[in-house]
Amino acid sequence: MPKIPKDFENRISPAFRERFLEIAEEFDCSKKELAAKFSVSESVLTRAEIYGIVPSLKILIKIADALEISLPYLLGETDDRAFYPSEEGTSFHERLKDLTEEKHTTYAKIAHHMPFSKNFFYEWQRAKTLPSLDYLRVLAEFFDVSIDYLLGRTDER
Repeated sequence: MPKIPKDFENRISPAFRERFLEIAEEFDCSKKELAAKFSVSESVLTRAEIYGIVPSLKILIKIADALEISLPYLLGETDDRAFYPSEEGTSFHERLKDLTEEKHTTYAKIAHHMPFSKNFFYEWQRAKTLPSLDYLRVLAEFFDVSIDYLLGRTDER
């Protein structure tokens, strides 16, 4: 049996696998060269190719940045390849803080609408970590922005 993450069932996406294979086909290079282009390990690409396992958010961002595409496009959630990178260079942490202030609310109040506690907000800000893709999606929905906007990858809400 192949060694794959134990929570792989929750991270498999046929749409992501299909999009990944489509993108990989555009490059005339080995998996090793493709991994180097994306600054990820070959095993990440193998899991995406064979199983459709969606990698961590940090790895998804690396791949999307290298290709200059949106995360929803990479994940196979849209066929719109248009992407306009941020000129501001804003981080997720700054955007989260700005959007919270823009809504005139607090992390504690936002957490009441989330499937996670307010402690996550403080951990993300303190440790400069990123939420899981699932948490990022509910945050983006709450703020009525795209996940790429929330991450600071684009200035297009």
